[in-house]
Amino acid sequence: MTSNPTKPLVVITGAAGGLAPAVARAFRSAGHPLALVTRPGGEGAVEELARELTQGASAAAAGSPGGSGGTVATYGIDLASPSGTQAGFARIEAAQGPVGLLLNLAGGFAMGGPHDAGPELLQHMLTINLHTAVNATSAVLPGMLERGAGFVAAVGANAVLAPAPGMSAYAAAKGAVATYQRALAAEVGKHGVNAALLIPAAAIDTPGNRAAMPKADPNNWLDPAALAEALLYLAGTRARGTVHELVIRPH
Repeated sequence: MTSNPTKPLVVITGAAGGLAPAVARAFRSAGHPLALVTRPGGEGAVEELARELTQGASAAAAGSPGGSGGTVATYGIDLASPSGTQAGFARIEAAQGPVGLLLNLAGGFAMGGPHDAGPELLQHMLTINLHTAVNATSAVLPGMLERGAGFVAAVGANAVLAPAPGMSAYAAAKGAVATYQRALAAEVGKHGVNAALLIPAAAIDTPGNRAAMPKADPNNWLDPAALAEALLYLAGTRARGTVHELVIRPH
């Protein structure tokens, strides 16, 4: 584990989700301080991960002059609320400093569409997938633009590439996330901020997906560690060679 307290702060939303632990470990191993964001009242679900990352960094830094790479802290923030998100991110920056990297992992899936499940499902999918990303991005983007540096990532879905029957609400929401992220990249790229989109082209091998699809073969799914490595790669690309979009496929 590399220790470097000068690395910028990484905020990970959806920290209680299945992908977040692998992503948090990857960025912590790269020496970043972390802010793990989950729903208000849900901080307990990520405290064990925060302790693991803190203890691991402390052990790796023992005897090293480089320090522990900064803090790991948990926050409960209602990302569906623009004002609540602004206030929550203000708390993060007051405690840990400016946000250098935002990883929008918050989201969710449900079968159905507005024609069969009603318009409420579409609104719910838009809220938890698109609005959470937009609100979090809006909270950090002014500071990033002022500093002329930053990284904002969002996660798409295979439904963006190959929509399947029975998930039109989810596909519409993830399609909106992809379009927003692509437009954002065009708007802010020349100002030093990289807006990147990661698209998993298969199911991700998480405990939640294994429980939801017990008869499926997880050998055909994506390893969360591979997605974490992809996010690290996207975050490391630079001007005149920036990668804004990456599709990850299983073997």
